[in-house]
Amino acid sequence: MSEIYDVVVLGSGIGGLSASLAAHQFGLSSIVLEKAEALGGGTCYSYGLIWVGSNHLAAKAGYTDSEEDVLAYMRFLCGGEGDDDRMQAFLDHAPEMLRFYEAAGVRFRLVEGLTDHYYGIAPGGRQEGRSLEAELIAGTELGSFQHKLVLPPTTPWHVTAEEQIRWGGMNRESEWDADLMAERRRLDMRGMGVGLVSQFLKALLDRLIPIETDVTTERLLVEDGTVTGVVLADGRRLLARKGVILATGGYEANPEMVANFERLPGWRSQFPPGVTGDGLVLGAELGAAVRVIQNNMQLFLGIEVPGENNQPSSIHLAGIIELCSPHTVVVNRDGSRFADESYFQGMVQALRSFDIARHDYANLPCYLIFDRRYAEAYSFAGLPSGAPMPSWIARSDTLSGLADQLGIDSVGLSATLERFNVMAEGGVDEDFGRGKAHWKLVRGAGDAGRNPNLGPVSEPPFYGLELHPTGAGAAGLLTDTLSRVMHLRGQPIPGLYAIGNAAAHTEYGTGYQAGLSLASAMTFSYLTAGHLAGTNAEQGIVRGKPPLTRL
Repeated sequence: MSEIYDVVVLGSGIGGLSASLAAHQFGLSSIVLEKAEALGGGTCYSYGLIWVGSNHLAAKAGYTDSEEDVLAYMRFLCGGEGDDDRMQAFLDHAPEMLRFYEAAGVRFRLVEGLTDHYYGIAPGGRQEGRSLEAELIAGTELGSFQHKLVLPPTTPWHVTAEEQIRWGGMNRESEWDADLMAERRRLDMRGMGVGLVSQFLKALLDRLIPIETDVTTERLLVEDGTVTGVVLADGRRLLARKGVILATGGYEANPEMVANFERLPGWRSQFPPGVTGDGLVLGAELGAAVRVIQNNMQLFLGIEVPGENNQPSSIHLAGIIELCSPHTVVVNRDGSRFADESYFQGMVQALRSFDIARHDYANLPCYLIFDRRYAEAYSFAGLPSGAPMPSWIARSDTLSGLADQLGIDSVGLSATLERFNVMAEGGVDEDFGRGKAHWKLVRGAGDAGRNPNLGPVSEPPFYGLELHPTGAGAAGLLTDTLSRVMHLRGQPIPGLYAIGNAAAHTEYGTGYQAGLSLASAMTFSYLTAGHLAGTNAEQGIVRGKPPLTRL
């Protein structure tokens, strides 16, 4: 006998949880199915930022914004790769989405002190007022689900983003209030992505919405061309009166899909091991179209941190901590710098640069090099500031010795640091402008306060390691303004929806702005649930062809 719901949701990241909550608020029954043993998916690995222009929390705090400026900024981000209809749907409905989830019990707060990524560069940028996050929440509020979430080992999820900025930055944990942090750990207070997931999970638990973990979906059920439910690996059939929502995340932990869509040597996944492209597979089996975003800016550099006690390794994002800090530098195998390390988006195209003469990538592999002053004063790979360097980090009292260990050209490295150190002493990076970008989550002290992101790498011992490309994938299922998955023939597949990283991010195209991914997932979850419930939430945003009658 089949179980019947209005909506079946696959995945328990923010896309899945917000879709289920919205469905309930619109009067629909739903179930959330997670294939992993723990809930939260890639959202728990994020810093939990939510980007919404012209939001009511900013207005209440006295910030001004305009729809025209938000639109101009989004058009800049898209870089010609966006879908105007989806972009407009996001812009029109993201502010009301925040109010909708607030009314459902989710608590948000404004992040003061955080600029738009392209503030000062792109039209319509704002110095503050568009970044939000979830309020801290105690894990004890989740009852029996308290210990059923993904808790990433290298993310300081006991604090808010605003606190990190105010307390000296993500790279200066030694300057944080140690007593307060100890108390928060004791109380299991949660912020960042973990806090956001916990907020939504509590709302679902309060409503007795069924949530299952360790459940694998075998295939989608299709009847007369319409997706009507799912078949699980254990043989259970769950029917969906209104539709199935794919909120399964991307494919970043699937080596074959990464090879197909990313083609970057040394790739490591920043997401949990279960993020293997399940949604793309399920959709493709029904003829769904896949869109690849060209020049995808969601590419970062990460540090692979070995696991302990037989646990797998994890990826710590270096671009927003180590690379923004003084006394660090990034070089290629020739020992040469190739971009502004402190502004990770400035490195994206350089990482993709292909050397025609070598017929190889010019700047991959690449390496993080730092000295004693960084090791003693700043956080490394999630460790407290000044903690002893792990044994897996190469080190030497000489640059040539370090270069030999890492396979870097020692002459090139010495020449690079000789020039870099002179510029750092003067506080101006004449080659790549390091430290000029406004957006950052760190506030390094710098040398004599001249440049908070620039400091010589000159005092032994010297340390180094290979950095790995990572990030959110460039490909996803093609969807319309209501998250309906599009068939290769150009019409929606009836009954099938995709949200979050399972869908191509055509609403913001090429660009990357911290907080857009989570805000987009929540907004389209809200719109999709309203559409499934037959409300007015979708009025004025659906353009395109009618759905296929048969697949």
